[in-house]
This record gives sequence, structure tokens and C-alpha cells, in this order.
Amino acid sequence: MSSFALARSPMRSRVRAHAAPSTSAPSNAHSHDMKSLSRLSVVAWDVDGTLANTAALGYDSTNAILRERGLREITPEEYARGTRFTTPRRMAWHATGDADDVVGVALGAAFDARYVALVDASRAAFYDGVRDILRGLHRRGVKQGVLSNACGAYARAVIAANEAEAFVACAYGADDVPRAKPAPDGLRRVFETIGSVDVRNAAYIGDAPSDGEAARAAGCVAVGVSWGSHDLTRDDAARHFDVVFDSVADLRRAFFDDTDDDGIVVADDARGGD
Repeated sequence: MSSFALARSPMRSRVRAHAAPSTSAPSNAHSHDMKSLSRLSVVAWDVDGTLANTAALGYDSTNAILRERGLREITPEEYARGTRFTTPRRMAWHATGDADDVVGVALGAAFDARYVALVDASRAAFYDGVRDILRGLHRRGVKQGVLSNACGAYARAVIAANEAEAFVACAYGADDVPRAKPAPDGLRRVFETIGSVDVRNAAYIGDAPSDGEAARAAGCVAVGVSWGSHDLTRDDAARHFDVVFDSVADLRRAFFDDTDDDGIVVADDARGGD
């Protein structure tokens, strides 16, 4: 059993809109009610801490690689801080304190091999209710894609493990694009794959400040969620987003205006009829 646990203030149902800082890329937040996302025609999703509850898998896999090489194991807090990096840079940072140390290449490759192989519906399960949102958006005709700062094979494995391939047009990782988040390259590739995307009607949903930065750099709406590894209850983290949702239920209501017109099911226990 994993010992991964992060101290976090109790969540309460809340939606918070944030104005884009003057130094950021242009934001679409002013153009519509940020409490409602029902007008969006394209939605891209982050994976870890947004779609899937994979913190224990990532933490345990990281320490397994460090332990095999006689390196110091990390704490849950160190793991959470490290998730702002791509995998090779994160592993280098954990091992040496320098994210640019070349040791990260080999450590990252070893981590990816272990991480991807362990993905299944238990270790990489979607958060309760998230799959229903993807299914509801798919039924509405909203185009969806996935972008992770982990490797692409991992992102695609998580989608497959949760039987969500039919809902998304593509799933990319940091190794599939020239520059990882917070650069906009990955989101641009997602939008190019989907085709004919008006970024004013598109959003990227993630839990890390770099997700918000990438969304704004790509010109789409930056949507933050607070159930992942990053504490977006803090204004210094939340300011990277146009709006932050503190629960899956709040996000669902923003998309579906608290109706079941799109056939969304609150309980994610029946996967038939997709």
C-alpha cells in the first residue's frame, strides 16, 4: 500500500474566477460567464491530478527507481513540488537538486517504463464523476483531447485503462511535442489534430499552474481544478487560471448547467451505452 498523502485544507464547493495578469497572454475570461462552460466546443484535459488520481502511482514509482539506484527516497511533498517538471527534469531534481542534470534522462526513461507498465483501472482510475463529464461532452458533440507533461504512452494508457478512448480525439505527452508545458506547443498540436478550432471557444483543464500558463499562451480559456497535486486555493497558484473549480460536481454543473439534458449520469458505476 502506498504511503502517499498530502496535507491539504478541507475542500468546499466553490468556483473562483480570476482576472488574467497583465503580463499573460490574452485571456478569454472577460467574454463570458466563467461559472458556465456550456458554450465551449473544444475541451483539452490534463491527466495526472485532473482526469486521474495517479499521485500514489507516480510517487511509488519514483521512489522505486531512486531506491534501485541507491538514491535518497523523497517525501510526498517533494513529489508534489516536482510535478511542475517534465519527467526527466523531475527525476533529475529529485536525485540531485538540479532539474537540468543529465542523470535525469536515464532516470526518466526507467521511470516511464515502470509507470506505463503499471497503469490499470485501479492504479490510474479517473476521479469519481470525471468520466461522466467526458461522456456527456462527447454526447453533446464537444471535441476533446488530452495533453500531459508525462510521456505520451502513459497518457494514452490512462485513457485506455478508463475506457475513454471513444471520447477523445488524441492524447499527447511531453515527448510528442517540441516544448512541454507551460509552452503552448502541446495544446496547439491537440487543436490541430481536432481541426478548425476557434480557441475563443476552447479550454484546457488542469491542476498545475503550468497548465494555466499553457492555456493562456495558446489563447484558450484556462480552467483550474483543485483536487490534484497542486493547491489552487492559494491565490499565487490560482492566478494562472481564468476560473478554478474545487470539486468535480462544480465542474459538471459548469458544463451542463446542473441539468441532465445530455444524458450525463452522476454515478460513474455503469459504463454501458457509451
